[in-house]
Amino acid sequence: MTGMEGKRLAKSAAAALLPVMLIAAVTSVSSAATRAEVIDVIVSSLGLPVWAGEKHFSDIRPDHPFGRSVETASALGILDPAERFYPDMEATRAEAVMFALQSMGLRHEASITNSLEPGSWPNLPVFILPYMTLASQIQPSPPREFLLEPREGVSQKDLFSLETWLKECSLRLSWQKEFKGEDSVLVLRRDHVGRPPSCWGVQSVEFEEPEEAERAAGSLRKTGMMTTVHKLEWTWVVRVGPFQHYMEAWETMMKIPTPEMTVVPFGDDPGKALFTAALGFDPAVSPPRIVTAASISGKRLPLGIIAENSGARGAINGGFFSGTRIVGSLVTESKPLSGPHGARSAMGWSRDGLKVHFGRGDFKTFLSFGGKELPVSGMNSIPPLGGIGVFTPDVWSYITGAPTDGWEVTVKGGIVSGVRHASTSNHFVTREGFLVIGRGAAGELLKDIPTGTPLTLRIQWVDDGFTGLDNILQAGPMLVKGGQKVFDPEGFSPRTLSVPHPRSFVGSDGERLWFVVIDGRDPWHSNGTTIAETAAATQRLGLIDALNLDGGGSSSIWWSGKIVNLPPGGVVRPVPYALVF
Repeated sequence: MTGMEGKRLAKSAAAALLPVMLIAAVTSVSSAATRAEVIDVIVSSLGLPVWAGEKHFSDIRPDHPFGRSVETASALGILDPAERFYPDMEATRAEAVMFALQSMGLRHEASITNSLEPGSWPNLPVFILPYMTLASQIQPSPPREFLLEPREGVSQKDLFSLETWLKECSLRLSWQKEFKGEDSVLVLRRDHVGRPPSCWGVQSVEFEEPEEAERAAGSLRKTGMMTTVHKLEWTWVVRVGPFQHYMEAWETMMKIPTPEMTVVPFGDDPGKALFTAALGFDPAVSPPRIVTAASISGKRLPLGIIAENSGARGAINGGFFSGTRIVGSLVTESKPLSGPHGARSAMGWSRDGLKVHFGRGDFKTFLSFGGKELPVSGMNSIPPLGGIGVFTPDVWSYITGAPTDGWEVTVKGGIVSGVRHASTSNHFVTREGFLVIGRGAAGELLKDIPTGTPLTLRIQWVDDGFTGLDNILQAGPMLVKGGQKVFDPEGFSPRTLSVPHPRSFVGSDGERLWFVVIDGRDPWHSNGTTIAETAAATQRLGLIDALNLDGGGSSSIWWSGKIVNLPPGGVVRPVPYALVF
């Protein structure tokens, strides 16, 4: 939950209870169970850890028979933050379903399925509708009467049925839902009941530089908050906590005006819950494209903004990056944007989508003009002394930190349009071509090129399978090739490979391409997978070839106008480029 969402929730929590009260008043019977009694059955049936600390609800008296269970649900973040709970108000079956699904960590699944394909539940409060829709789809199914007559009060007999169902869910919960688009299909899947984290914390938005994070942390420390700066894959965040009670974390978040904060699970609690979003499409009908943030505005953008501004119908985050620098081979429309990172694996495809190839992703680039060929030292990176760098508008508008000791050549439409010394240049990168910078001896070879000379880039691939393909991205490691698991670590660290993380990957089943995200770092929602577990997931999806993409906080998938997975902390990380169709 973000700070903004939390503030809206605080204002509406009391009002949201009114429809429930009205339902209870209309449907109450003498034997109806109370809200607190329903929570008690849920907490005990799922074996949730009981909260033994102070109470937070003002209307839970110390001797309330079910008070401890209600406070447990509050501490674990099952119940939304509020001052009062109304424990002795009679509960409806719809409420019981909502509380049960929240207690199993199914908030996101309820929200996303209802937003993509709303169910029809007349006369139920709007905040309960998503849970009833999800309840009608999961296995094992809830008691039949809960779905047929959700507005009825929960009877004592219903409590027994609820307990039986929850214990079955603890053993074999599963949900899979397919959503069909015009030329694609989205498959969402959830396996296993979630478990609560050992503690909670408050986490800031990501900072690109550690100094920025330290300044934000220092401001919070002055208010007496216990803060630390934590390094993620390539960014830094400020964390406040830990807190044993969700409400404490939420109340702390509400006190912080800036930077924007969100409540997140703390600790490395193992869990079995797993959420997968798989988006399939025919590349011959909808060829994939690589879209950079710089081609829209800025160095990095959230996936949704890239998708919405590129006419996409579906999108996934791409390969690796560090700060704003793309890491690994990236070629779009036959133009190299980034050089290789070793011999890591890559995926490539033709402009029409008819040919797709997975293989080794390293290449060499050459500058060709006047019968000469010069090797390029790097793409969109400052060349070393004696080297040549090529800069493209898909990554740069103006080169920051450009050297002033070389010569620059501007190329428009494959023709040299200007040559100047770097010390007299503003380092502008034309949108009709690219800019070449040569330093030292390489600069001396470039300075006398006549205006009007044809100048092109030639790519030489190590893997001939990429020759002639228009779009290639390098990431890795390869997960499966030719239907067989691949066990090459490709230079990745053991922590990257062997610790469960959120994962993104792209693969082919021979007919469709699939963009896939497995959520992680949240024991309530999804634990994440190791690389070996990710490879096993590709085979369950029937993929013949599959390539791992950047994961962790970058893992996001977009379809039908929205992010359909749940990134860590609920925050979509800006990325330098995306894979779209």
